[in-house]
Amino acid sequence: MVVLALASAMAITGCGGSSSSVSTTPAPAVPALVQHVSGSSTRNNSFSNPFCYFYQLPGPTTAGNSVVVGFTFLNSPTPTVTDDKNDSYTIEVNHFDNVDGVSVAIAAAFGVAAGARVISVCFNSDPGGFVQPMATEFDNVTGVDGPGTGNQGNGMSVTAGSLTPSVSGDLVYQVVASLAASRSQSSFTAGSQANITWNLLSADLMDGLAGQYGIYNSTSAINPTMGMGTTQDWASAAILLKTGSSGGVPAGMRIIHLVHENIPEHVASGGTGNPFPNPLPLQFPSSGNLLVAMIGGGNNSETVTSMTDTSNNTWTQAGATQVIAGNDTAQSYYAGNAVSASNLHLTLNWSGGDGDFTIFFYDVIGAAASPLDTAVGNTGTQAVAGNLAMPFTITPAVADEIIFAQVIWDFNTANGLLELDFDTNTFSGESQSGPEPVDENNGWGHVITTTTATVQFTWTPEFPGLAVGNWAGNAVAFKAAN
Repeated sequence: MVVLALASAMAITGCGGSSSSVSTTPAPAVPALVQHVSGSSTRNNSFSNPFCYFYQLPGPTTAGNSVVVGFTFLNSPTPTVTDDKNDSYTIEVNHFDNVDGVSVAIAAAFGVAAGARVISVCFNSDPGGFVQPMATEFDNVTGVDGPGTGNQGNGMSVTAGSLTPSVSGDLVYQVVASLAASRSQSSFTAGSQANITWNLLSADLMDGLAGQYGIYNSTSAINPTMGMGTTQDWASAAILLKTGSSGGVPAGMRIIHLVHENIPEHVASGGTGNPFPNPLPLQFPSSGNLLVAMIGGGNNSETVTSMTDTSNNTWTQAGATQVIAGNDTAQSYYAGNAVSASNLHLTLNWSGGDGDFTIFFYDVIGAAASPLDTAVGNTGTQAVAGNLAMPFTITPAVADEIIFAQVIWDFNTANGLLELDFDTNTFSGESQSGPEPVDENNGWGHVITTTTATVQFTWTPEFPGLAVGNWAGNAVAFKAAN
């Protein structure tokens, strides 16, 4: 008789009595980046009760995944992190730089619920300004491996401090804050160390905040390191994360990176009172095949006249520039069939540097090689308070398109986009109508369609008794692969 037994090991015994066995060990689970977001700094703006910064992941979380939140703030109030699905976040490291009066912290939640999107970073007292968060979702991350570390210093090489993993294959996560008076930095460079390939998550040159991650294939101590282009004081924190089978990566087209960039001139918006640089250098770590820039602002209606990048992608304006009253401006650029890169650098040429602008950079994976479907826009004036319905719609040519929308207005603060995913960040105590360094009180959002039904755009303001006045808005639709 021949008996076959199949389990984690398989043994085959022949009639002659000899036997052999083959051990099958599952391949180790390797974490994948699901999505990442980086918000703008509050700069010098103080908070009011409940002392919170509210921001959104690009898309809803996948059940069983992990979310890592890095953030900076002034002084040393006690922080807490929550989301809209009541996942449990633990502050894994909170380093206070007593020289510069800045804290850098990292929190994490494991095995999160499906559908979490809104993250709140709150404090037990006013953090005093310069609050800036990021958040990253990974699959196959199951817990923290030992205590985190923090460090501070001056120079072009940023080190977080020594970490020693208990096993090989940990994910290392590092947050870096450049602490110039203006908070700006000329560049960030991913680390170059043995047994790990670092990947930049975001690199905000205007606000001086960057993050990186990598899988460390060793049990030797590692001191996570990132490079900066200009010598500055800096503060950094890092943690080790255990890997294992957990969660998953959603299928289809999705946003993998979203970076909020504040491009200010005026002091109230976080600027110096002088025009912003023109041409304007920025960084956009990315890994998708469609890059989109939704550009809006005012207080002088400057426009982007062209864009280039270090991968030689072709950036094209989608639709017409929308301008009203020489102030509110909305326009969009995109690079289709893009060659993205962790170290992608951008150059934006403007009509001038006078004004306060915000750019939402979206990095999309799974887009068509020729992605643009259609672009629409308009301007107007709202004299009676209430929701603001755009006088244009988009009917997708095919299902499964991604549509980006924005509105720039004179007064009020955006707090929603009906039936679409709202992307604008806010914080408690911000000015009712701006100007502000965090998304300028304006509205941004997106939706991934499932049908060819017509999409409408209706913005909801935070203060229902205040008309928004003049506004400029637009929307752009892109097609998915296949």
